Amino acid sequence: MSGSAFGQAYAEIYDRLYSDKDYARECDLLEELFRRCSGREIQSILDLGCGTGGHAFPLADRGYQVLGVDRSADMIAQASRKRAALDQAAGELAPTFQQGDLQTLDLGRPFDAALMMFAVLGYQTSNAEVSGALAAARRHLDPGALLVFDVWYGPAVLAQRPEERLKALESPQGRVQRTATPELDVRRHLCRVHYRLRREGAGGQPMESAEEHIVRYFFPAEIEQFLTGCRFELAHLSDFSDLNAEPTLDTWNVLACARAV
Repeated sequence: MSGSAFGQAYAEIYDRLYSDKDYARECDLLEELFRRCSGREIQSILDLGCGTGGHAFPLADRGYQVLGVDRSADMIAQASRKRAALDQAAGELAPTFQQGDLQTLDLGRPFDAALMMFAVLGYQTSNAEVSGALAAARRHLDPGALLVFDVWYGPAVLAQRPEERLKALESPQGRVQRTATPELDVRRHLCRVHYRLRREGAGGQPMESAEEHIVRYFFPAEIEQFLTGCRFELAHLSDFSDLNAEPTLDTWNVLACARAV
């Protein structure tokens, strides 16, 4: 039986699975969106669904004050271990992390920008959960502050249809293999992904585990409607990898920026 998403086994190999993800380039895109969409200087960032800190660490290196929040205790544990391993000279440049539920989070302080990167909003699968997540972000943003997020783009998902994928990689810690088997629920705009993980343990003994991730995909008018209902205005929507490119049927991920009103 599959376990809950982002459990211990998945968290322990997460950074190895995504060692090819260009977080630095994505942070370049975030900073460009800050310049285009904000009328104020961005200094503090709330990274919602921060995972192991893939965006939080490079953003902190660039001088931002970053607080990362994730509901997975195992992902936060990995992020905290990475922070503890930093040279003490990093000082205030290091991000901070805490566990928290995106639906109920209330830190009692505002930020200049909030992030929901790597399909975090898509992990909110019901209408109530999507609105709850956006409302939580809005609680931490004064008018004019920004929310940046990426989601799966519905027209492309339906045009391309997800297929089973195998990802395998070698690392100093051993071989890791992940099989992803998707199942579409078109009526609810969901994709149920069954992950099977296989990794080498001590002495080369293989260890296997499974998780089920349910990810929602979104359509443009739907995005705007959710944002408006939570006191945001859509300021930008583009292909994830090119801020100047309109989404097409080949655009699996879109990048959005909204301004709190």
